Amino acid sequence: MHYVKAKGILSSSNGMNLYRGCVHGCIYCDSRSVCYHMDHPFEDIEVKENAIELLEAALKRKRKKCMLGTGSMTDPYIPLEKDLGNVRKALALADRYGFGFTLITKSSLVLRDLDLLKRINEKTKCVVQMTLTTYDEELCRKIEPGVAATRERA
Repeated sequence: MHYVKAKGILSSSNGMNLYRGCVHGCIYCDSRSVCYHMDHPFEDIEVKENAIELLEAALKRKRKKCMLGTGSMTDPYIPLEKDLGNVRKALALADRYGFGFTLITKSSLVLRDLDLLKRINEKTKCVVQMTLTTYDEELCRKIEPGVAATRERA
């Protein structure tokens, strides 16, 4: 793990990656591609140390409410999230400022934030997409060695 100071956090389509890199080890992962210009090993997680401050500033500047998203390049609920809590902080900001939220994950850690996800959904809209590649646990361990068991995600 290493920290970087980010220049921005939201993409033009309101997507964000609080972390860069992943330890799930999925054999089919496109995010490992050299086209994304990672200058460090993919398993060495890059933590954007100022992500929450950047997100709050960006949300304050927004003229219209929209859906925010995370998880398209890096699972937001990597093990490191349990200690850092950046996803939870981002969800709290979305809730405070009235933005919707969508996330993609393979982790059961998303259950930790169920209270915030429900609250956002009551005010606007919240979508949680859980990837289920196979119900065959033995195969799952081969193709997604670092993710929660399928039965934990289903």
